[in-house]
Amino acid sequence: MKLILAATIVALTAASCCSKSNAPKTLVLYYSLTSNTKAVAEEIANRLGADIEEIVCVNPYDTNFQGCIQRCKQEREQGVLPDIQPVKADLNQYDVVFLGYPVWFGTYAPPIAKYLLIEDLSGKKVVPFCTFGSGGLESSIDDLKAEEPYAEILPGYGVRAARMDAMPKEVEQFLIAGGFIKGEYTPLADFPEQHEVSAEEAAIFDAAVDAIP
Repeated sequence: MKLILAATIVALTAASCCSKSNAPKTLVLYYSLTSNTKAVAEEIANRLGADIEEIVCVNPYDTNFQGCIQRCKQEREQGVLPDIQPVKADLNQYDVVFLGYPVWFGTYAPPIAKYLLIEDLSGKKVVPFCTFGSGGLESSIDDLKAEEPYAEILPGYGVRAARMDAMPKEVEQFLIAGGFIKGEYTPLADFPEQHEVSAEEAAIFDAAVDAIP
C-alpha cells in the first residue's frame, strides 16, 4: 500500500510539473503616451500574472496633443519611424504576446510600428489591445495582420479614453471570453435598430468627446 501511495504521489507531482511547464508563457508589451494604455497593460498583466514591459522612445513624443500630432504627421510624410530603446524581453521565451498601443491616425502608434520592424512575431499568439479617442481597434488589427502574416492575431480589446473607468471590468470580461482566465462571461447586448438621434443621445455623445480636439 505504501508503495502504491508513493507511486501515486510521484505520478501526480510529475503531472503537475508537466502541466505547469506546458502552460503558455505570456508577455504584456505596450507603448503608452498618456498612461491610458499603461493602465490597461497593468490590468491585463495583474489578472494573468504575466510579465510586462514598456516600449520606450529614445526621443519621447510631446504629451501635448497638438505637438504630438504635428511630429507624427511630419514623420509619416517623411516615411520615418522613431527610435526605441531595446526591449529586454526575449520573445523566444513567450507563447502569447499582448500588444498594447494608443491609436494614432487610425492605426497603432509609430513606436509599435518600429518594434514590429525590429522583432518578428511569427508563430506567436498576439492579442492586441488599444486606447483611443474615437476608434481604431479594427483598422489597427488589420494593419497588424498585414505586418505579421505568420503570427496568430487573436481578437483584441479597445477602450475610449473617456471610458477608462469601465476598463477593469471590461478587461476581465475580455480575458474570460478569450479563455485566458476563468469566470462568468456576460455577452454584450445587441445594438438596437437604427433610429434618428434624440437630443438626449446627442448630449451623451457631445459630453463623451468634449475634451477631444
